[in-house]
Amino acid sequence: MSIRLATSLAVLAAAIGSPALAADWGEDWSPEEVYRGAYSTEPKDWSEMGDESDGIHIETGLRYWYSWGSQNYEVDGQSFESTDNAHTVEAHIRVEEDATRTYAKGWAGYSAAITGGYSDPSGSGDVTDGVLGYAGADFGWNALGDGKGTGVGGFVGYNYWNNSPRTSRYNFTTATSAADVTYSNASGNWSVPGDSVDDKIELHMLRLGLSGKAEFNEFLDISAEVAAVPFSTISGVLGGHAAGGGAFGGPGCNVLPPDSCAPEILKGSATEINGWGYGAMGEIMAGIKPMENLTLRVGGRAWYVNGTYDATWTQVSVTAPQIRPPVPNPDTPDPNDTMPPDPLYSAPTVSTQQVISTENPFSLFRYGLLAELTYSF
Repeated sequence: MSIRLATSLAVLAAAIGSPALAADWGEDWSPEEVYRGAYSTEPKDWSEMGDESDGIHIETGLRYWYSWGSQNYEVDGQSFESTDNAHTVEAHIRVEEDATRTYAKGWAGYSAAITGGYSDPSGSGDVTDGVLGYAGADFGWNALGDGKGTGVGGFVGYNYWNNSPRTSRYNFTTATSAADVTYSNASGNWSVPGDSVDDKIELHMLRLGLSGKAEFNEFLDISAEVAAVPFSTISGVLGGHAAGGGAFGGPGCNVLPPDSCAPEILKGSATEINGWGYGAMGEIMAGIKPMENLTLRVGGRAWYVNGTYDATWTQVSVTAPQIRPPVPNPDTPDPNDTMPPDPLYSAPTVSTQQVISTENPFSLFRYGLLAELTYSF
């Protein structure tokens, strides 16, 4: 028993005197030390995520675009033109992946601060507001890149563009049947309701292009892109297009049947357009990095699209209330003794038909100066 006790005491003394290797988590990690060789980087030095060793880089920020725009639309040879200046605020983001040298980017901008002038067959005037809005996305590959964002390559993308300075608004009637006509069966006076709308022109554009970016001394960078627009749809409303020219009200028709008065021909809807076009887009920017992760850039941008569209609208024909012939007086047997009918005027009539004008040309051009503030991580 004394032998067993001596052995146990010896083992206990050895355990107490040995260093506790697994419990000693000091600051000086090294691959040679036991239990520490599984980490290539010490936890206190974990800083790769988001820095230069990370394979994904993100840029996001705001842009200001001061632009000049010109628009021209034709319908049956009539020209509708406008020019403007617009102040646009834009948000953007770009994500790059080093290993594949690919990137994706998106942007969206909006402006209601638009001024300028317009002219159309009805006259001319000032543009005081309107809508300029756009949004899009590209996916690209820096085929000749260094794997760090610098390089040259191709991209494919999409851009939505709402280019709608407020110009003239031509009235149209909303009457589609005789029930919509207000009239007096005693006097024959009549009127129809009306409405008008602003221009609203929207384009959906396919982008195919080349982009390039170069960095110098981690302080200066230059980027540029040029894109063909091989196909773009155009749709919307031309608020200033006039058609018909008839009166929206007036006296009754005082011609006895079987004769009649000529109907009033009115425009019965806004003019809607649908077509397609093609064009080009370009942009160039130069930037400096006043501090880490922050970039200031200035540059320019230009967009151009032209093509043709079909214009459609409703035409309304209104026949005014017509005076009715006298009727025999029931209070006398004399057949030549007549009296006014009751009611004195008949109800008006309304008919509609659709009108289409095909292959009308259009062109849109917008260009201007860009300023950008971007944060990268």
